[in-house]
Amino acid sequence: MRDLEFFRNVSIGQYVDSGSPVHRMTPATKYLWLVALSAPAVASLGYAGALLPLLSALCAAVAAGVRPSFLLRGLKPILPLFLVVAVMQFIFGWPGDRSAVLFRLGPFSATAREAHIVLMAVARTVSLVVIVGLFTSTTTEGEAAHGIEDFLAPLARLGFPAHAFALAATTALRFIPIVAGELESIVKAQAARGADFGSGKGGVVAKARAYLPLFVPVMIRALERAEALAEAMEARCYTGRGRTRFVVYELQRGEWVARLAAVFLCVAIFVLDSAVSAPLAALLGVFA
Repeated sequence: MRDLEFFRNVSIGQYVDSGSPVHRMTPATKYLWLVALSAPAVASLGYAGALLPLLSALCAAVAAGVRPSFLLRGLKPILPLFLVVAVMQFIFGWPGDRSAVLFRLGPFSATAREAHIVLMAVARTVSLVVIVGLFTSTTTEGEAAHGIEDFLAPLARLGFPAHAFALAATTALRFIPIVAGELESIVKAQAARGADFGSGKGGVVAKARAYLPLFVPVMIRALERAEALAEAMEARCYTGRGRTRFVVYELQRGEWVARLAAVFLCVAIFVLDSAVSAPLAALLGVFA
């Protein structure tokens, strides 16, 4: 049954209230750190730019009283995705790839460039999962919505539905652990009736085939949850128009220093990555 637990392996969308100074920061500062760490993790050219945001996020998690193991646990559900990415890269080669061949398996071969692309994809994904998990674990749903709404305030004057967009974005994040919990309950109910979800023979293929029929009931349960939420909002005459805010976010002591540190860290990671990635790529010959 332990292999059928999905909710405990989801870190994105779960708020961890530790009362730390990081939790007390304004949503604007948290969003600034989210962008400052996510930008190099996505746009960097080398491993330094992809992994340094991960290290920074783990250090920030310790300062926020969030266990790093809680954030890293969110990687477990996407481990099969890494295997799929690696297999697809090795099956479909890159045209003009003249980098060193690491090994051959029949008509297929794995080159240094393909290995580099797979490792970079894994590094970026791991960094993003941890960074977003840290953000949602230190930011409540209301704070996340208010932060997006504040950032989109200039567009709201031009008619952009900033509040509706902020509400939809934050609700989508909070639905991730809810859907994981629904999947866990359905899988355990099926396992109690004798269904096999990987304990028998067949390996990964048999396990994937066992999970495929569950997408329909999980989707139905998710839509039912969404419909219940929409009906609850309609019952309270919620439209989003003319909505006032009763929460006033005040800057904490040293928060401007934290904002400047986020900008400095983002620039420093990009500079360090550009200084390291090009010589490393030339040394390995991954783009030869």
